[in-house]
Amino acid sequence: MKRWKLVLTSLMAATYLGSGCAQAQGAGDYPNHPIRIIVPFGAGGVTDVLARVLGKEIGKDFGQPVVVENVVGATSIIGTHKVARAEPDGYTLLLTSNAFTINPALRKSLPFDPIKDFTPITLLAASPNMLVVRSDSPYDTVAKYIAAAKAAPGKITFAFSGIGTSLHIAGEQFSLITGTRYNAIPYAASNQSIQAVIGGQTDSSWSAVNSALPFVQNKRLKALAIATDKRSSFVPDVPTFSELGIKGMKSETWLALLGPAHLPQPIAIKLDTELKKLLARPDIMEKIVSLGAEPVGTELDKFGAQIREEIAMYQKIVKSAGITPN
Repeated sequence: MKRWKLVLTSLMAATYLGSGCAQAQGAGDYPNHPIRIIVPFGAGGVTDVLARVLGKEIGKDFGQPVVVENVVGATSIIGTHKVARAEPDGYTLLLTSNAFTINPALRKSLPFDPIKDFTPITLLAASPNMLVVRSDSPYDTVAKYIAAAKAAPGKITFAFSGIGTSLHIAGEQFSLITGTRYNAIPYAASNQSIQAVIGGQTDSSWSAVNSALPFVQNKRLKALAIATDKRSSFVPDVPTFSELGIKGMKSETWLALLGPAHLPQPIAIKLDTELKKLLARPDIMEKIVSLGAEPVGTELDKFGAQIREEIAMYQKIVKSAGITPN
């Protein structure tokens, strides 16, 4: 872990130094009054905690208070809509999860356009999703898991928390990629879906790394594979699906900062530069890791491209899986 932190610190510092600090000067006297960060989820969750940690440091560096406001409801849609309608002056920002890119696939209509009505600023952190089974499961490899599903379509069960979450979509995506069919069992919370596997009520679960990690470490669960391009520092011994020959299986929960559409580029760059600097700080990285995520930090244009790609991907998965938008 120490070595990982040192490597990441170097990478983030290099990104910060090359991110165009001089351009940020075009933001003029921004900010000259308090900044508001809208979190479209309840207080105390990972998104809220990260917003408060970063907001405090941004306030110190910018010399203006940063106020975090929780605007909950409709799986983040209400808070997100509030930012879409805000003035694009940099004083109302959105810190959200990839519910932002999933909701367009699960809703018949939204009161905003996730591409046209927002300015992507920085992808802050990500927590990969993985497939877990009970430690004594007969399906102790991905190959065995797939073989069992092909032998008895619809018999193998997988638990997940929250209909329409990235975990739910991961299970459907895996089914489509592998040509298999499973019985999806929804639970209200991640701890419930994990306990369902441990207790033998379900055969498997799609879980965020931070939720399943303690049970993988104490050998009550076995992680079959992780849905990222590279292995995770949290579970370095767990292979990626790609390593196992299952291409295109990528699923994670990310947290990011966005602003309203038409946010002046100098302000977006100033915010992006500040966030990259914070993400490179060991104390901030340690806090993010304690939340079960890994610091990321991306260029503005790359994050925008990722949003567009994810929206298209989720819409394809939802349609192919026969999930009816509501």
